[in-house]
Amino acid sequence: MENILVLIQHNKEALSKKEQGLCDYILAQPAKVMQFSVQSLAQECHVSAATVVRFCRRLGLNGYSDLKLRLSAALQEAQAQEYAEIEPGESAAQVSAKLQLHFDNALKITAKQLDDQTVEQVVTLIHRAPKVQLFGLVSSYLVAQDIYQKLSRIGVMAQVNNDLHLAVTSLAAGSDEDLLVLISTSGETKEILALFAAAHKKQVTTVLLTATPHSRGAGLADYVLETQKIGESPIRPGASTSLMSEFFVADILLFTYVARYHSEVVANLRESRRLVEEWNQEAQ
Repeated sequence: MENILVLIQHNKEALSKKEQGLCDYILAQPAKVMQFSVQSLAQECHVSAATVVRFCRRLGLNGYSDLKLRLSAALQEAQAQEYAEIEPGESAAQVSAKLQLHFDNALKITAKQLDDQTVEQVVTLIHRAPKVQLFGLVSSYLVAQDIYQKLSRIGVMAQVNNDLHLAVTSLAAGSDEDLLVLISTSGETKEILALFAAAHKKQVTTVLLTATPHSRGAGLADYVLETQKIGESPIRPGASTSLMSEFFVADILLFTYVARYHSEVVANLRESRRLVEEWNQEAQ
């Protein structure tokens, strides 16, 4: 029997917008959903009870009670095994094949669900902004750092933070024409929500990379770039696939920028290389 959280994630793209909202909520808070009645979940997700029941049927379940039973099994499975897919004694080749499958699925679904028009709009915003301010926590900070390094290399003024106080200070000291890019898988952390509040006061345009497009953070963002968190709850490598998805979306964004402003980027790279070579000669 397939893990219900994986089943929900894999079927999400075929569902209606309201049903996708249910997907996001269940994937983000499966334990909480187990405590809800069908009416409570419907109210929490701003849909009708009939929509919840229809959602269960479309997943091949025998109703809402079946959903809660499957959620219970998925959470018990996650607690029982550190790596749900990895069996004791498996070889490096077997582990490699399983992780490759996770990554392949994550990238395919990410590419399919990513909105190309939004990517193009964000590229325009990056080019126009005096400075791109980046923020992420824990693993999402790695993505923010990666974007910062690549933007800096191609001549885009950027700044990266993983401390809320520094991020708010940078935002306050910057221009209202800056662009704030936040990376958060859940879109629900208090730091992310606090930064959105600060950005709105400053009237700074915001972009959110998130795997939860119906989160509070996504509702506050001016632009949302959707990543994926396939198997995040029941499968330990899900943390790897969500990170891989975030890096993938970041690279799509950056290489689209390079493609559009190619001559400008090449000129910046040449100037950067020239300065580095001059510094190396002086240092010898």
